[in-house]
Amino acid sequence: MELTTLNKEYRLLREECDEKFVKMSQIEPNINVVEEYWITSDHTLGNSRCYFDSYQMGIEYALDRVDYRMTLNAEGQKPFIILVNGKAINTKGQLQAFLNGEFEIKAENVVESNVKRLYS
Repeated sequence: MELTTLNKEYRLLREECDEKFVKMSQIEPNINVVEEYWITSDHTLGNSRCYFDSYQMGIEYALDRVDYRMTLNAEGQKPFIILVNGKAINTKGQLQAFLNGEFEIKAENVVESNVKRLYS
């Protein structure tokens, strides 16, 4: 996927999450959201979000996700970011740098679902 498309998708997902979070926090003021965004093996944007009543539970979950993503990202070639209530919990995931064009994935051969894809 092109970088401009990834940027647009990321912005739209963030806006959608922010709007939903504002609406939900009007109903339940103690709600906390943990967002996770990453670049998949086929260069698309993956995302997930979870909601928690407790800020501490949200932080613990986010830190667990950071550990998981860092394990997958041992070579630094799988950009990601994890946000708690819209604020980054980990800045070492390099997703922002990747979306800004400051970081490039150097993987040449990516194997996913037994299909080998070549990236330049």
